[in-house]
Amino acid sequence: MDKVEKKLKCQLIIAVVTVLFCGLAQAKDLTVYGKIHLSGDIIDNGSNKDYAIGSNSTRIGFKGDKGIKYGLKAIWKLESDIDASGERHFLKARNRYLGLKHKFGTMIVGYHDTPFKSLGGKAGVFHDTIGERRGILGAGNGSNKFNTRGRNSVLYISPNISGVEIRAMRSTGDDENDTTQDENPITSASAVFKNKMFYAGVAYEDQQKLDASGLRVGAGIKIGNTKVNAVFEKLMSDSDKKFDRPAYGGSVSHAIGDTIVKAQLFMLGDYTDTKDSGAMLYAVGVDHKLDKKFSIYAVIAAANNEANAKVPLAGSGHGEKYTPAVAGKDPKGASVGMIFKF
Repeated sequence: MDKVEKKLKCQLIIAVVTVLFCGLAQAKDLTVYGKIHLSGDIIDNGSNKDYAIGSNSTRIGFKGDKGIKYGLKAIWKLESDIDASGERHFLKARNRYLGLKHKFGTMIVGYHDTPFKSLGGKAGVFHDTIGERRGILGAGNGSNKFNTRGRNSVLYISPNISGVEIRAMRSTGDDENDTTQDENPITSASAVFKNKMFYAGVAYEDQQKLDASGLRVGAGIKIGNTKVNAVFEKLMSDSDKKFDRPAYGGSVSHAIGDTIVKAQLFMLGDYTDTKDSGAMLYAVGVDHKLDKKFSIYAVIAAANNEANAKVPLAGSGHGEKYTPAVAGKDPKGASVGMIFKF
């Protein structure tokens, strides 16, 4: 295929995608949404400095709902991560599902955040940045296995009863390669009480392939323009001691007009049978809204690792992960970013 043919083919594909996108955007029962989140990072991992652009879970999504028979409402979502920095040239799956909503609750089928992950998300205030909480919360053995979405899953969400919502998920795991070795069945559940000023919740998750489970308890309060969150987590495993440890911490934020000043601190206890494997992850920063849809921010973050720990910055969602060169090193960095929501 010569260059002219390739160019024509690309132009045709772009035209078809544009027409389809515009058609979908104007369709009934449909919302097109997303955000572009880019940042510039300066990181010292303990051995050298790194300069990078983070895509920070830039995303696009399509969602909708439609009333149908028997008091039911059909609901659906298709959401994808897009690497706006250009390092990846494919879409990465985020929450994608089809379901039914009724006065007795909501049932969805597909790919969705586990209830355990959802409760943890309430604790942090530096989502998808270098200060991301998932460097510690839900992490073990160098990965974020307890901050996941359930593949091939069924999720039930109860109606709100006096402020209490219950979630329960069963995921059969990933079977994309048709081998049982890829499967990791997950059972996850949570109960959360919430009102305008306060929330408190508990979540439990069991992952069969890891032979590990997790317990997470979180709470938060809003007083005026100030929000405070706290969380405790215990991962437990008989077979992998690097998924057998406690973690805890919290965050605070205060709004002054269009500016939000915030800070967070999370601490990791020693893994079972591994001394000096604890760590501390902290971040401070400020956000400022220039418009209802556009904001800028700055954040400074660091991890203090004990002699046998390698907690990174930007543990997940940031697009770049900054891991210490060797155990015991303390990565630190600064980042400035922009976010546009649509």
